[in-house]
Amino acid sequence: MSSWPEPVEQPQTLVTSGGGGGAGGWSPAEPEFHIMEYVNLLWTRRWLVLASVCVAVLVAGAWAFTRPKLYRAQSEMSVGEQTPQLLRNQINLGGNYWEGERFTTEQLRVLKTRRLAARVAQRLGLEVQPEFAGRDPAGVLMSMIDVKRVPETHIVTVTMTGPDSQRIAEWLNIYIEEYIAANIEDTLERTHKVFEVIQSRLDPLRDQLALSEATLVQFRERDDALLFADQGKNVISEQVSTLTTSYAQAKAERITLESKINALRQLRISRIDEISFPEIHQDGTILSLRQQRNNLEVELSQRLGEYREGHPQIKELRTRMAGIDIQIREQIDTVRASMQTDFDVVRQRENSLYENIQLLKGESIELSRQTLEYERLKRDYDQNKAFLEEMLARSKEVDITSTAAINNIRLIEPAVPPGGPFSPNVKQALLFGLMIGLIGGLALVFGLDYLDQSLRTPEQVERHLGTEVLSTLPRLTSESSRTAVEAFQALRTALILASRGEGCQILMVTSAVPGEGKTTCAFELAKVFASGGGKVLLIDADLRRPRLHKIVGLDNDIGLTTAVLGECSAREAVRDVSEVPGLYVVTSGPLPPNPPELFGKGSYKRLLDEARCQVDWVILDTPPIASVTDPVICASEADLALLVVQYGGARRQVIKAALRQLSRSNVRLAGVLLNKVDLERDYYYANYGYYRYSYESSEPEARRPAREET
Repeated sequence: MSSWPEPVEQPQTLVTSGGGGGAGGWSPAEPEFHIMEYVNLLWTRRWLVLASVCVAVLVAGAWAFTRPKLYRAQSEMSVGEQTPQLLRNQINLGGNYWEGERFTTEQLRVLKTRRLAARVAQRLGLEVQPEFAGRDPAGVLMSMIDVKRVPETHIVTVTMTGPDSQRIAEWLNIYIEEYIAANIEDTLERTHKVFEVIQSRLDPLRDQLALSEATLVQFRERDDALLFADQGKNVISEQVSTLTTSYAQAKAERITLESKINALRQLRISRIDEISFPEIHQDGTILSLRQQRNNLEVELSQRLGEYREGHPQIKELRTRMAGIDIQIREQIDTVRASMQTDFDVVRQRENSLYENIQLLKGESIELSRQTLEYERLKRDYDQNKAFLEEMLARSKEVDITSTAAINNIRLIEPAVPPGGPFSPNVKQALLFGLMIGLIGGLALVFGLDYLDQSLRTPEQVERHLGTEVLSTLPRLTSESSRTAVEAFQALRTALILASRGEGCQILMVTSAVPGEGKTTCAFELAKVFASGGGKVLLIDADLRRPRLHKIVGLDNDIGLTTAVLGECSAREAVRDVSEVPGLYVVTSGPLPPNPPELFGKGSYKRLLDEARCQVDWVILDTPPIASVTDPVICASEADLALLVVQYGGARRQVIKAALRQLSRSNVRLAGVLLNKVDLERDYYYANYGYYRYSYESSEPEARRPAREET
């Protein structure tokens, strides 16, 4: 047992750095997408992808080479064109565009019917062939035939698949021939049916034509029949037109005379001189009488200048003037009577014309009725005659058409023997297997990666845990010893930079789960610190499964538990490591029944306070955080915490839970040490240069020691 080291008068100056945030503020980082991570993943597991591809290609190749060879013959024909017409008025069995489309669609179904397949099988004599014994020849042919239509055309591609290249071409040509023959037979059958229908309608049409002709003749010979010619119809119309004009004139004259008589009568009633009426004023007799009276008035005025009133000449003149006035009134009455006579004559004429017009209208209506009846009978006769003539003409045309093999199926290209097998397609099968294998391999790689929740690269640690990776430690082997030394030196530098002040720093080394290699890492880190000239105290605070005493080769009779419980002094519990100057260790000692209670004692705190005054670094090897609560209590007295994470070890959720527990002690997490990294197999580390470049020398590997100290 060695004595406690002398107090350090001038402690080592530590470079403070902001690297590594406090655990109290830790929170998991949001995952980000990194394409290079998936590239590294694929390269690391490239053999898995390659194995998947090889298996799929081998399976596809075995399937392709063991399958029986099948050959495919192909033929093309045009379906749905209009049937060629022998005669101008031949019945067109085709139709417009839409009927042609419908016909083509129907023929696609006809080509796959059992009726056609049975016809071909009968022609080929498949029923008697041994290979078709106990099988349905028509069904076999239907399974071998495939029909497809070329888009936007009436061209149909018919293919036949079978094991014999020569026979399938011959069978397909016979299949097409039988289809065309069946189509011709169907066309002739339809034409024959049309001919029979026309013949069955001819005799009734003849009888109907004779009946309509007899009815027409009988109607013309009736006694009450009027003129049916257009001339007679025009005479009656002209008579009606003439009488109508005369009637209108007579009616106008009657109205005019009636107006004049009424006006003259109104003048008499009003005691107005009727001489002013135009017919009276313009009458010749009245004009002559009025001229005589005017002359007598002139003569009377002259005589009154010579004689007095009562003179015989004066009396004579007045007598003569009175006689002329009487004559004028009589002539007015004569004019009035003449106007009344004219009125009566015109009214009588008007009535007579009206009666004649009504009589002619009745005759015209009757003529029109008989004309319509006649035209109807004649139209029926003409229609029956035209229909009979047309049916006779079509009967002759259909008779001629039925003797010709009319076909609307045109063979474009007959089938020829294929040059090679259609199936199996070895290249296509291998390519398909390659694709399936590649897809399966990628799915397997990414599926395993999805199921693998461990951490393997610094980027994964930083992305999922939100903390910094201070160093990456490879698996400790004879070949990786120099790389391990460099990794621990980098870790020491990172921890020095992560410390925030001068003086002794208490570093807690822990892990999330057991088996992460924290004890070995703590011991190797302590050796690196001691090799740098400082004094380091390594305390085994893992009171569950202590291992430090086994590594340094010391007994575990005294240690941390005996010093805290007062069974020995702190100096007695501290022992040095002879191989590494400046390195002191405190083993765990006998295991206590309640380790958390031990870490809560004041003697444990005093032990650490005393150690701060004696050494430069105190390294605590604590139990895994996810297993027990000891590290949380120990962390309250530590300045920094280092989390050891094994490469491909614990799941991310477990490590996150450990960090959440560690954050409760308010200890500052310096970072993560990624341990047991496989540098040779992981493409990530090869890509980023995690190799022993600085340690290469001219010394052969065989002469190097298996393990070198720092």
